[in-house]
Amino acid sequence: MMMFRSFLLHALFGGDGGRSTKDSGGGGGGGGGINTTGNTSTAFPKGVGADEMNSSFPSFSSPSTPSSYSKRKKVVLLVFFCILFGGIFFLFGAFEIVRGMTTMSSSASLGESSAQQQMVYKRSDEKNRGWKGEDEEGEDDEDDDAIETNARDRRREYDAESRTTTTRMSESEEMMFQTRLASASEKCLRAPYPQVLGDNGETLKRAQTNMKEFEMRHGNVKDMVSENKKRWRAEGSPGKEIAKTGRRRSRNLLAYAKSHPLEQKCRGERRYRASKYGRSTAHKHLKDCMNRLEDCANAEDARKTAKLMPGVKLLTQNVKNKIACLTVSKKCNPRAMKLGDNKETGMHITGKIETMNEDVRRDYKTCALVGNGPGLRADGVADAIDRHEAVFRFNAYNLGQREGKMQDNNTHFAGTKQTFRMFNKKRSIIPEIWGLKPAPEGETWLFWHYGSAMYYKAANAANPQNVYFLSVPAINHEIDSYFAIRKDVVELGLGKNYACPTNLPTGLHAIMLATMMCDVVNLFGFSYDMKMLESRKDTTSPRVSASHAWGVDTAMLRLLHLSDTINLCTV
Repeated sequence: MMMFRSFLLHALFGGDGGRSTKDSGGGGGGGGGINTTGNTSTAFPKGVGADEMNSSFPSFSSPSTPSSYSKRKKVVLLVFFCILFGGIFFLFGAFEIVRGMTTMSSSASLGESSAQQQMVYKRSDEKNRGWKGEDEEGEDDEDDDAIETNARDRRREYDAESRTTTTRMSESEEMMFQTRLASASEKCLRAPYPQVLGDNGETLKRAQTNMKEFEMRHGNVKDMVSENKKRWRAEGSPGKEIAKTGRRRSRNLLAYAKSHPLEQKCRGERRYRASKYGRSTAHKHLKDCMNRLEDCANAEDARKTAKLMPGVKLLTQNVKNKIACLTVSKKCNPRAMKLGDNKETGMHITGKIETMNEDVRRDYKTCALVGNGPGLRADGVADAIDRHEAVFRFNAYNLGQREGKMQDNNTHFAGTKQTFRMFNKKRSIIPEIWGLKPAPEGETWLFWHYGSAMYYKAANAANPQNVYFLSVPAINHEIDSYFAIRKDVVELGLGKNYACPTNLPTGLHAIMLATMMCDVVNLFGFSYDMKMLESRKDTTSPRVSASHAWGVDTAMLRLLHLSDTINLCTV
């Protein structure tokens, strides 16, 4: 370092460190010469004088001119910075090499222990998502208003799947688990794999083992809506202009506020306090269970508290006295026949809604709602569904065998019984342009969106006197209950600033309607948390609508399950 500093000063200022130089030397024909600079001396070869050496080689000891000094300074600085940056890059490269070797060593040491977990994450390239399986009213896309699912990272699978590496349960734990499983199964009319509170994911683990065997026997399930859409296009898309006309009439003529009637209710949520129940132990137990049903440690406290939540009480208590009729029928009083008072879609009326002579029944003992989400493809699920007195299905999924071109072969996991089929607005055109026919044993078609009125005539022609629209009192009760439960979810501290839905999902409409029609409401094929929604591939419908608030909607199902308002019969 000292040599480099000496060279740098010598090059920049001349001499040794800028000190003055005195030259002395002797010349002689045959003698040697001595050149003295400061305290140093240099001996010249014999026969060469100092003057000759100074004339033959440039001397650093002589004073420099300004121009030569400037050039010399630039060269030295350039060399200095080249050496500096070269050293930096050398050190950076060495660091990267060492880090790479460390990473490879760590990966090698972890490889053996993670081999079994890697098997859990291995999946096919087809990644589907489905919550309730609805294709809801949302964007103006010609093909579909739903968001097509993207292939996500294969490691983002349901957390409980990785628990296959856990140790086996003890005999006492197994007996306790079997007792709770039997109790939940009995509520679901002997469904094989219902949701069991606090089971640590054991039910899901066993269900997935059966699902893999089931899929090997029966193969993959086709998305029949997509299949029928392809057939319809191949036939020249008959009725396409009808659909386009209906879209223009129901959207472009309405102001934004009228076409988003729920937004005003969403704005009121800014006043909700997430810490309202912060000091309550019972509400803490409820919150813990709602965060993850599988880890619910205080189920009894959570159930008692859930039943007392204001939104749950509004949905379930004294409903028959408050709601005179569930559908637009002659049982409704004149006030209820003012269809424009519908808080959700009253401003979307696109045609005449016929008044039926009779209302739908309200005395069913057991009702099964068969969604288009995960959990259906297991042995015994179809039989459990068919044991219910009434079965609800949605849109054009799980059709079974019926007259016409629209049918499927999903009865081996979705059952055969079909009592009600509820449509959203987009799929309400299916009877007209796709030729959907009712099930052979008879099937009541339900519409909740008043924008579907323009398709009523064609639907009634396909299924005479068996097409109903939900009544204004029923829909308004559903809207009020929905936002009351949203408030419960926020005030429990389970989240805030949830998305504001354009309208309620068809699945939620059916669930709340079923609570007014049935003593027991059992759900099959519904996603009840966001991980199920995002990572499960065993769904009937591969799409999720963008127009709903799925975070709070799935939380609502968990709260209703804990309150015993509904039972989640698949995992």
